[in-house]
Amino acid sequence: MVVEFEWSAEQLELRSTVRALLDRHAPVAAARRLAEHGQRQDPELWRALAESGLTALAVPEEYGGAAGPDGAGAVELCIVAEEMGRRLTGGPYLSTAVLATAALRTAGDDDCNAEHLPAIADGTSTATLAVRTGGTPARVRDGRVTGDWTGVPDGADADLLLLVAAEPDGGPSLFAVRRDNPGVTTSALEVLDGTKGLATVTLTDVPAQRVGTPGSAGAVLDAVAVTAALFLAAEQAGACAQVVQVTAEYARTRRQFGRAVGQFQGVKHRLADMSVRSENAVSAAFHAAWQPPGSPEQRTGAAVAARYATVAFSQLSRDMIQLHGGIGFTWEHDAHLYLRRARADQQLLAVYGPPVSVLEDAMLVEAGA
Repeated sequence: MVVEFEWSAEQLELRSTVRALLDRHAPVAAARRLAEHGQRQDPELWRALAESGLTALAVPEEYGGAAGPDGAGAVELCIVAEEMGRRLTGGPYLSTAVLATAALRTAGDDDCNAEHLPAIADGTSTATLAVRTGGTPARVRDGRVTGDWTGVPDGADADLLLLVAAEPDGGPSLFAVRRDNPGVTTSALEVLDGTKGLATVTLTDVPAQRVGTPGSAGAVLDAVAVTAALFLAAEQAGACAQVVQVTAEYARTRRQFGRAVGQFQGVKHRLADMSVRSENAVSAAFHAAWQPPGSPEQRTGAAVAARYATVAFSQLSRDMIQLHGGIGFTWEHDAHLYLRRARADQQLLAVYGPPVSVLEDAMLVEAGA
């Protein structure tokens, strides 16, 4: 039986609300201004997101959020991501409302959730998830954690740090630490995309709160990878749509040799290819988000959508620069901001997204092997 996907009235209202909020508080010009001044987040925007309930979108209802059987789900999260991608919205939304929230929910530690999720839901606390260790392997001894992690999204600013560290007698576990605890140091990294901050986090014999059961971090990260892939796929799909819109408008208005450049066949064909890639990225992202939560279909769909959107966004951002001609290569034009975001999202997915083996397994199943 074929089931058609249709937007619900609530989803359409959510998109309208998010679009209006971001148009008011976070146009692309605001992202450029923050990046140029080295300001990793906009407190006014974060406050607006919290007041609109968007920071609570993935938090379960019992902790003050909107997620539940009849509440927000993956499709709603992707709607927010798509609109943010159009405007290159940065700040701690990905690290807090997506990565950290998914990690806490999946770990299923009621005490930790009751302590941390309400503050995330109402926007009074930000959080992040640190996965990739640096030069010092993370270790745990007597409930105290030592180690360093690199490439941590918003790691220099987040109030709560969720860290993966190896247990002495088992696999990796998830731990929670406040950034202002003694023994915690952070250092912001120089980044290609100034709208998304990364940092190195170092702990030296810091008391930590275990989140979930010992050795369960692997399962937690598998679930987080699906959520991260869905969000970043939708974000990149939104950015692709904006790239096509801006480039097509330029082609209609820029005149060369007495006619609009969009009338030249080579430009027409390139724009058509760009439009197809953009539409496919949107379709892939929402097809995956629409699958039953936690199902193999959603896991595979998220991996496919993330991979496709990453390749599409990278190509489209380069096409945007080329089709804008000389102005597209300048710092003053926004084209390079989209290329920077494409590269940044590619790196984030390499760390937080599903492994390549998910796609390989899906291909083997499809081939009947």
